[in-house]
Amino acid sequence: MNASWNSTSGLLGPLKANWRPFLVIHLAVSFFVLVVLTPLSAILVRMLVLLSGDPALSDQDILLFVLSPSGFLALLVLVAVLSFIVFLEYAALVTAAWLVEKDRPAPVGGILMFLAANAPRVFGLAIWIFLRVLLFSLPFLAMLVGIYLALLGEFDINYYLAAKPGEWYTALGLAVVVLAGWAAMVLYLMSGWIFSLPLLLLGDVGPKPAIATSVEACQGRRIDILRAVLGWVLFSLALLLAGSLLTALVSWLLMPSQAGSLNHLLVSLSLASLFSLLLSFLATFIITALMALLILKLFQAFGLSRMVDSGVYARIGSARKPPIGGKAVGIISLAAAFVALVVVLGSVNQLRFEAETEVMAHRGASAAAPENTLAAISGAIESGAQWVEIDVQEAADGDIVVIHDSDLKKVGGVPMVVADSTVRELKWVDVGSWFDLSFNQERIPTLREVLDLCKDRIGVNIELKYYGSETRLEQSVAEIVDAAGMTDQVMAMSLSLPGARKMKSLRPDWKVGLLSSVSLGDLGKLDVDFLALNARVATRPLVRRLHAQGKQVFAWTVNDAVGISAMAGRGVDAIITDEPALAVNLLEHRRQLDPHERMILALAELFDRPSLLAEQ
Repeated sequence: MNASWNSTSGLLGPLKANWRPFLVIHLAVSFFVLVVLTPLSAILVRMLVLLSGDPALSDQDILLFVLSPSGFLALLVLVAVLSFIVFLEYAALVTAAWLVEKDRPAPVGGILMFLAANAPRVFGLAIWIFLRVLLFSLPFLAMLVGIYLALLGEFDINYYLAAKPGEWYTALGLAVVVLAGWAAMVLYLMSGWIFSLPLLLLGDVGPKPAIATSVEACQGRRIDILRAVLGWVLFSLALLLAGSLLTALVSWLLMPSQAGSLNHLLVSLSLASLFSLLLSFLATFIITALMALLILKLFQAFGLSRMVDSGVYARIGSARKPPIGGKAVGIISLAAAFVALVVVLGSVNQLRFEAETEVMAHRGASAAAPENTLAAISGAIESGAQWVEIDVQEAADGDIVVIHDSDLKKVGGVPMVVADSTVRELKWVDVGSWFDLSFNQERIPTLREVLDLCKDRIGVNIELKYYGSETRLEQSVAEIVDAAGMTDQVMAMSLSLPGARKMKSLRPDWKVGLLSSVSLGDLGKLDVDFLALNARVATRPLVRRLHAQGKQVFAWTVNDAVGISAMAGRGVDAIITDEPALAVNLLEHRRQLDPHERMILALAELFDRPSLLAEQ
């Protein structure tokens, strides 16, 4: 077997010799995906979400929607479109690689027109492959569900996450075995379909014949294919690791280790940021191009060149050389880098720091005291936080208690279910010793007790918890708040959009929001006052867009200095944290910074060097 294609290193030579057409194609397709396909995909997602009757979905609503017939169909369409986007770039690079291999010109315009003509068939291939993978994945999904129900279904999932009993590790081990089996199955299937894309493009056949021919050609030789693909995977991982190390080294060399000129620090951080972006782009380009070359070399080694339609050259075009040469590519790259640097430097004075960013203690000062207890809430008050966030649910006697989980297994070590127990019964349980023995007097508080403690001292964000047995949760919460005289000192939120809507209908003057970790559609069109978003998805563009749509944005759960500072820099209205004292002090420090210092801090956070600012 020829080592030139059996090892990824053997493909570096062809890539080095023909990098110009590959780079031009990569840039052209990436631009097309960014400008055309990505916006179209976003529009498609919003249109599909509208089938649910709401402009956006989050968390549990996504799952319920996907399990519905219309939602499942929407998922199929969405994944097919995303697969098509991935296939599109590989199709362009495989076509370019074939032309280069045959010493033919690789005109960008001709290749793009060729892809446009074949787009319906590429899309059909993407759908076919996705549906087959989905079909073969169903047994593995059923096994994972069975493992969860058998081993982790007895108590609230938060107990297993916190205590990690033997059942947790057993379930984790079994899940790893199932996922490994699923990955092996997918690799086996894909190893037989690896030639379907070049056959469809170069052989001028439909998706099903391309798949059938590919599977037939791979009979008895899948191990060779998997070995070659494994080499590509290992090389890609090594390249990414080397890139990360090089980025860290360059940023360390560029950035001063001691206090100095703010302008010097700003330029150093900007250059380090640009270097990181450039290196990331090059690594992605090399990895993608090598996979295209690998597919083509395997295609030739397996004797499939005979399947290529001779008319393919005429359909692509007859230009003698790529329209953009190496010098032009270099000039464009330098110009792009210069423009990026100007944008970075020019945006310094446009940075907007939200002085109104508030601190919301997550279940109280829950890093210093047991969550949702009066001790934790007292700690939140003492920290200077503006708000405390608590979880409430109905007890068996209809009273409202402050606790997160559906049972007491995590915080009390007993399997009592909140909905099946009265407040009197719940009060017998020690819910503090699990955190520290010094809190052994802590008991589950009622909402009334929490409001009495917080009145005129700290605002209260009440999260409504739904576990399926609620009868009048929203009404009871509203009545208790009214009785406490705190209607102007509370807000409410929930993971359940219907629950949030019901709360808002009962108390239109309250601020009511939706808690979301993942979402589909346009969150800004939901009829809520604020969105409490997982910090991972609370990006600066999303925060700005939601603000423009009249929504406040809270970020959760952020417990480190870098994360707190980053969220404040993105302009969120409140930061939900287990460390309210840290957040209060850090935000007060940030309020004293000028725009240049804020820009430096934002870049320092990118490179995990927040201590630089303290030295200035």
